[in-house]
Amino acid sequence: MAAPSPGGAWIAAPRPWGQEAWRAEHDAFVARAAQGGIDVLFLGDSITAFFPTRGAEVWTSAIAPLGTIANFGIEGDRTQFVLWRVQHGELDGSQARVVVLMVGTNNLEAASPSEIARGIAAIVDEVRARLPRAVVLLNAILPRGEAGDPIREKLAEVNARIARLADGNHVRWVDANPHFLEPDGDIKPQLMPDGLHPAAAGYGVWATALRPAIAEALSNERRSSRSSGRSTER
Repeated sequence: MAAPSPGGAWIAAPRPWGQEAWRAEHDAFVARAAQGGIDVLFLGDSITAFFPTRGAEVWTSAIAPLGTIANFGIEGDRTQFVLWRVQHGELDGSQARVVVLMVGTNNLEAASPSEIARGIAAIVDEVRARLPRAVVLLNAILPRGEAGDPIREKLAEVNARIARLADGNHVRWVDANPHFLEPDGDIKPQLMPDGLHPAAAGYGVWATALRPAIAEALSNERRSSRSSGRSTER
């Protein structure tokens, strides 16, 4: 595992490992953003990146019909790398109306809850600055590990901190976590067999939480555009 970037999880930095392949993905995302016409942009780490493949059925049936969807997830990314990507063109020209943000799990072993929360807040601030009319759907970091694992306590603290970023308007909180857990706190194995990444059924759970939030955000944005006299046609 590579060392965290100097200065903390809230300091933007390019990823120090897998640089060539990672930069190629980033460059492809920048080029897609520049084409515009995106309704919903997914941004984050492997949990985001794997959605269209491991969760292909529900992605096709529940997410794709909502509009023009772009997935800018990269496996292994931490908050500082996602922040760097946003600051280097991945939103520019995209016209995204909704940004679905899922990030932070890869910081849990190397950073404190306050550092991780500051990193996620920095990403939200950057998205808001670059896409001021967009709605950010900020997702709770999904559960990982076994019940009683110390990382669970850290994860819960991060989620408590970042939930306060939601204002109910431009930043909205989405928490699918309770649906992944058994009554004793263990992760339901059929939803997340490795204790970290959702399986197809797990993506179905996430989609159930996300779909109404995305649909509402898009609907509200359309009403706002009509009332202000802006055209939503492209």
